[in-house]
Amino acid sequence: VERVAMSTHNLLKDARRGNVFEVTRRLAQGEDVNQVDEAGDTAIVNAAAHGHHDVVRVLLAHNASPEAHREDRPSALLRATQKGCVETVTLLADHHANLETTFPDGKTALLYACFHGLALICNVLLDHHANTEVADDLGNTALHYATLNGNVKIVNMLLDAQAQTNVYNYERNTPLLIAATVGHLEPLKALIEHGAEIDSPNDDAWTPLLCACEAGHVECAKVLLAHNALASAITSNGSTALILATKKGNSDIVRVLLNHPDTPIEARLNSGGMTALMLAASSGNLTILQLLLDANADFKATNLDNKTPLQLAIEKNHSSSKALLLLRQHHPLLYFAKSGHLGQLEQLVKRGVPLDDRDENGRTALMFAAAEGDPNIVNFLLQNNAPLEAIDNNGANALSIASGECRRILEREVLCRIVRDGDIQTFMEILAENATMDIEQEDENGKTLLMLAAENGHPDLVKLLLDRNADLDAAQSEGKTALSYALEGNHRSAVLYINKERAFRERYPLLYHARSGNLTAARACLKETPDKIDERDEDGWSALMYAASLGHDQIIQHLLENNAQIGGTDKGGKTAFMVSKDKATFVKLILEKNAADLRFNEIMFRGAIECDPKLGREILNAFIIEEGRYRLDFRDLDRIYGKESVEKSALYSILNLESDDDAQSAVKAHCLQHIVIRRVLQLKWEFFAQRMYIEQCLMYLLLLASSVISGCFYQLDEDPNNTNIFSLAFWHRTSSHTAVTNSSVPDRVDDEGIKISFMIWIVFVIYVLVSYVIAHYGLKPKRLWGLARWCRDGTYAGFFSFLFHGTYADMDWSDDTLMPDAPKWKSYAKRVLFFNSVFWTTAICLPFMFYLGSRSNAEMTKAKDQYQALNNIVLWFTAFYFFYWEYKELQGYGIRKYMSSSVNAVQIIIFALILFVYVPCQLDFIPETIVVREYQLCMAGTICLALWILALQYLEVHGTAGYLLPMMHGLLLDTVRFSILYGVFQVGLTCAYYILLQGSDGYETMLNSFVTVYFVLFGQIQTDPISALLDPPHTKPVLYVFAMGLLMFHMAVAIVLLLNVLIAMMNNTLVDGLEKAKLEALASYAKCVLRLELSLGAKERIEMIYVIKPKFLHHHKGKLFRFISCNIFSEEQEEKDRSVQGHWGTSEEKKPLLVKMPNLFGALRRTDSQSKHGVGILNPAFREIVLKSDYKTGYEQKGTADEEYQNEMRSMVQALKKDHTVQLQLMKSQLNEMTRILMELQATGASDSQTSSLQD
Repeated sequence: VERVAMSTHNLLKDARRGNVFEVTRRLAQGEDVNQVDEAGDTAIVNAAAHGHHDVVRVLLAHNASPEAHREDRPSALLRATQKGCVETVTLLADHHANLETTFPDGKTALLYACFHGLALICNVLLDHHANTEVADDLGNTALHYATLNGNVKIVNMLLDAQAQTNVYNYERNTPLLIAATVGHLEPLKALIEHGAEIDSPNDDAWTPLLCACEAGHVECAKVLLAHNALASAITSNGSTALILATKKGNSDIVRVLLNHPDTPIEARLNSGGMTALMLAASSGNLTILQLLLDANADFKATNLDNKTPLQLAIEKNHSSSKALLLLRQHHPLLYFAKSGHLGQLEQLVKRGVPLDDRDENGRTALMFAAAEGDPNIVNFLLQNNAPLEAIDNNGANALSIASGECRRILEREVLCRIVRDGDIQTFMEILAENATMDIEQEDENGKTLLMLAAENGHPDLVKLLLDRNADLDAAQSEGKTALSYALEGNHRSAVLYINKERAFRERYPLLYHARSGNLTAARACLKETPDKIDERDEDGWSALMYAASLGHDQIIQHLLENNAQIGGTDKGGKTAFMVSKDKATFVKLILEKNAADLRFNEIMFRGAIECDPKLGREILNAFIIEEGRYRLDFRDLDRIYGKESVEKSALYSILNLESDDDAQSAVKAHCLQHIVIRRVLQLKWEFFAQRMYIEQCLMYLLLLASSVISGCFYQLDEDPNNTNIFSLAFWHRTSSHTAVTNSSVPDRVDDEGIKISFMIWIVFVIYVLVSYVIAHYGLKPKRLWGLARWCRDGTYAGFFSFLFHGTYADMDWSDDTLMPDAPKWKSYAKRVLFFNSVFWTTAICLPFMFYLGSRSNAEMTKAKDQYQALNNIVLWFTAFYFFYWEYKELQGYGIRKYMSSSVNAVQIIIFALILFVYVPCQLDFIPETIVVREYQLCMAGTICLALWILALQYLEVHGTAGYLLPMMHGLLLDTVRFSILYGVFQVGLTCAYYILLQGSDGYETMLNSFVTVYFVLFGQIQTDPISALLDPPHTKPVLYVFAMGLLMFHMAVAIVLLLNVLIAMMNNTLVDGLEKAKLEALASYAKCVLRLELSLGAKERIEMIYVIKPKFLHHHKGKLFRFISCNIFSEEQEEKDRSVQGHWGTSEEKKPLLVKMPNLFGALRRTDSQSKHGVGILNPAFREIVLKSDYKTGYEQKGTADEEYQNEMRSMVQALKKDHTVQLQLMKSQLNEMTRILMELQATGASDSQTSSLQD
C-alpha cells in the first residue's frame, strides 16, 4: 500500500510538472492513469490545468478519462480553457470530452471563452458543436458575454453558429441592449445585421437607443437611428432619447436626434413636466439650448410649476442661457443671424423687421453674424444695407469682431463705402495698418476701388490708388473701366490722373515695375533697356527710390546688382535712403552688393546707427582697405572727417545721436571705437585739437595762477581798495605797508614772498605767451609738415623760408610718397617746437630776472598794488578768452544742447562772474560799499575752487587718468543718495543734542549743534559737554546716561553703518564703472575734440583740411568747397564742382554715393597744373597708411567680441558633451547586446548538456 501511494503521488506530480518522459515511464510500468490527488483531480486534469499538452496527449493515449473524478471539480476541458491552451482544448474535444460541463457559476467552456475573449478556443468549441444557448447562473448566454466583451470576432462566430439574438438574461437585457449600453459599435452592427430586434425594451422600457443616448454613445445612436430605431421611445418615467441626452449634456447626440424627423422635441418628463429645452436652460448648457432653439423648441412652454425656460435659467443664475433665451424671445432677427438660419432671416427681413435692431448690449445682427463667422449671413445683411458703422456698448463694431472670411467681406465692404464717401484720411490709415492689402477688391457689382473712386468723383483717392499700382484696365462685367466711369461722371481731375498714370506707366515701365514690386517684369525691362536703370521721372524719383520707399527688397537687390545709382536726390532733396521704408534693410543690401564702391554719406550713416549701431560699424568697415598684412588704408576719409562741415561728420552723428542711454552706449561700443573713427580722431587731434588744447591749457594755467594770486593779494590788503588803473599817478605811486600804527593788527605782508611770486608770475606769463605763439603757428598742419620735412632733410636756408612762408620750399604736396615716415618726423618737429618755447622763454625772461633780482624786497613790496592790478588785468583777459571760446561753442551746439551740460553751465557762469563782477571789484570799478570785502573774499575762494575743479576736464585726453573722469559722475550720485539718507539722521540728532546740551561748548545754537554733529561723521567726537553733566553741584545723571547712549547710537549709525553703506555703494559703482571706463574715456576724448572743432570758424576749418586751398575759396569767403576729383567721373559722367554753405548753412547733397573708380584717393594724385585750376589739395595725412598694430588694442566693451567668443566656445563644449553622451549610449547598448549573447550561449550550453544527460 505504501508503494502504491508513493507511485500515485509521483505520477500526479510528474503530470503537474509536465515531465512527459517520467509519465510515460510510469504508465509503461502499469500505474493507474485515472488516479486522483487529495483534491480529487486526476493526472489529466492537473496536466491540462498547467498547460502540459504533451502529458495530456500521453494520458489520453493510455485511455485516461477527460472528465473530473468529482462533480464539484472542473474537468480537464474547463482547466484547458481556463489556461487558454488551444491545442489541449482541441485534443480533448477530439477525444469527445463533455462540452457541457460547467464551472461552479454555471459557465461552460464556451461561456468562459466568450467572457474572456478567447476567440480561438471559441472557434474550436463551435467547430465541435458546442451549445450556444446554454446560460449561466445569471442567465447570460455566450452571445451576451461576447457582446459585453466587445469582441466582434466571437460575436460573428456565434451568430454564424445560429445563436439567438433576442434572448434575455435574468436582468431582462438582450445582447443588443448590452452593446448599446457599453457602446460597442461593431458588435451592435453585427447583431442588427443578424436580425436583432432594434427596439426590444427591458422591463423599464429602455430600448437600445435610449441606452445609447443615456450613456453618450453617439455612433451607436446614429446606427440605431439609421436602422429605424424608434426615436420617440419613452422610458417608464417619461424620458425620451432627447431628454436623456440633454440631461447628460451630450450635445452631439442632441444634434443627431434633432436631425431625425421623429424625435419628439416637446416631450415631457412624468415628474415635473420638464421638456428638453427646460432641462437645458436649467442646467445652463448653452450649446444644447442653442440646438433646441434652432430646432424651434417652444421657449414659451411652462412646466408643472408654471415656469418657462427663461425663468429656469434666471433661477439657476445661468446668464449666458438667459441672454440667449431673451435674444430669441425679443430679438428674433438677431437670434437667427447668430444661429445662421438664412431662410428664417430672409422671412423676417421680408416682413420688414429693421436691420438696425439691437440687444441690450448694443449689438446688431451684423455683429452676431460676424462673430459667428457665417459669410452667407454677412453677405445677406450687407446686401440689405445693414449698418456697418454701428458700435456696441463696448465700442466694438462688426469689423473688429469678425475674423476669417467674414472679416475679409467686411473689410471689402468698408473699403468700398469709404471710397464711395471719399474719406481719404481713413483710407490712408487702413493702408498704413495693412500695407499688403489687396486694392483690387470688388464690390457686389464687380466694381474695383478705383472704379468706385472714379465714379464718385474723388480725385485724391484716384491718385492714391494709382500710386498703389491699381489696375487701370480692369473692367466690370459690362466692360466699363475706371476711365469710363470718370468720363461718364465728367470728373475731369480723375480723368487727368488716370491719363497721367497711363502715360507714366508707358513712358517709365521700369519705375512702374519697381513701384509695384513686380520683380519678373523689372528684370525683363532691365534686360531690354539696361541703360535706363537710373532713369528718373518728372519728380526726380528713380526706380531704386520707388522700390526703397515701398520696401521691395528683391527689387532693390536686383537694381543694386545691376549697378543702380544710390545717390542723387529728387526735386525735394530726398535721397533713396531718406525715403526708404526699412532703412536698416536698405543699408544691409547696399553693403552686401556695393560695399567696395560706397561713398560715405552722413545722412545714411546717421539713419543706420539710429536703426542699429551694428549697421554703422558695417558701413565704416566698407571704408577700410588692407594694404598687405600689417598696414591699413582708408577710403573717403575726408568725407568721414566732415570736410564740408562739422555737422556732416561721422563723429558729430555718433556723439549727437538723440536716443536713450542704451542706444548711445551701443553706438559708442560699435562705432566710436571703430578703427576709422579712431583714425578720424587722430587726424582731428593733429589738425587742430592738439594745438587748441595746448593753447587753452596754457591759458587756463595762467587763469588759475592769476586767480590764486589775485585772491591771496586781496587778502593781504588792510585798507579799502583804491585803484584807478586809468590814472598815471596810480602806476607811479608806491605804497608803504610798514607804517601801520595799529599795533593790534599784525603785519601780514611778506616782502620776500611778494618779490618771488612776482618773478615766478613774470616767467609764467612770458612762457604762456611764447608757447601760445609757437603752438598757434607751429602746430598748424601745413607748417607742421614743413617743419617735419626740414627736420628730416632740410637746410637752414630752407628753415628761414619756413619761418617766413610757413612751408618748406621743396615740398611737393601732390606727391603721394611725400614723407612716408611723416609720423616720426612730425613727432620730432613737435619736440623742436617745445625746446624752442623753452629757449625763447629763457631768453626773454633773463633781462626781467636780472632787473627784478636787483630790486630790494621793500621796493617790490611798494609796487604791490601795481602788480596786483596788472595781475587782475591779466585775469580779466584770460577769463575773456575762455568766455569767448565758450560763446563760440554755444553757437556751435545751440543754447539748449550747450546748457544741458552742467559743466558748460558752471564754466560760463564762473567766467562771467570773473569778467563782470570779481575783476571790476578788484579794480575798484565796483566799490566795496556795494560788494563788501567779505563777499569778495568768498567770491575769490569760490572762483578759485571752481576753476581748479574744472581743470579736471583737461585730463580727458590723458591716457591713464582719462578713464577715471567718467566714473566721477556715478560717485557723485552715490554721495547725493547717501546725503539724502544721512540727512534724516543728521537733522534728528542735531535737534536731540541741542535739546540735551543747549548752551554747552559746540551746542550754543542750532547751527553750532549741526556743525558739531556733522563732524562726528569724520571722527571729531566731543564728550566734554556730556561729561559736564556730572560736574557738581548740578549733577544730572539721567541726562548723562541718555546723552551718552545717544552719542553711542550716533557713532554706531553714522560711522559703523552709514559710512559702510556709502563705501559699499561707491565700491559697487567702481566695479561696474571700470568695465565701461575706457569706452567712456574714449567718448570724453571725442567730445573734447568735437567741442574744440565746433569753436572753429568755417575758414579756419578749411585751412586745417587743405594744404593748398581750392582757388574757388579765395573768391568766395565763408564758403566750403566740396572736393571730388574730376578724374573720378571723367569716364562715367560730368559733374560740376559745387560749393555749400559751411558753418552757417548747407544745401542738400546731390552727388552720387557710389563712385565708379575703385580708388577714391586716385583723385589726389595730380600734378601742379591741376591744382592751378582751383581743385585744391587735401592734407597729406588723409593719405597716410597706418599700421594695424597701432589699433590692435582698442577700447573693448564687454559683451562684444569677448561675449561672441565665449558663446562660440560654449556651443562647442555643448556639442562635445552631446557627442560624448551619444558615444556612451552606443557603448552601453553594445555592452547590453554582448551580455545578452553570452547569456543565450550559456543557456544553450546548459540545455545541450541536459538533453545529453536525458539521452544517457
